[in-house]
Amino acid sequence: MCFFRKKVRVQVNGKYQLGETIRFRYRGEVCPGYIYRVYLNDNGQVVYDIQIGGECPTIIVNIKEEEIFISSKK
Repeated sequence: MCFFRKKVRVQVNGKYQLGETIRFRYRGEVCPGYIYRVYLNDNGQVVYDIQIGGECPTIIVNIKEEEIFISSKK
């Protein structure tokens, strides 16, 4: 049995929308990704969960709004 409950995160509307293609810095490199989830953290800041990868995707959590920028459209 598991007695721990997952914290409920408040969904908000941020600067970027769900499913939008973006770029962000991750471990010193610029990575492309998709917005997977938008919510407020404990400090009241808007943070994002971002999905990266193709065949075997990974979700990077707690990326701040100021670390994200829109990828250029061609």
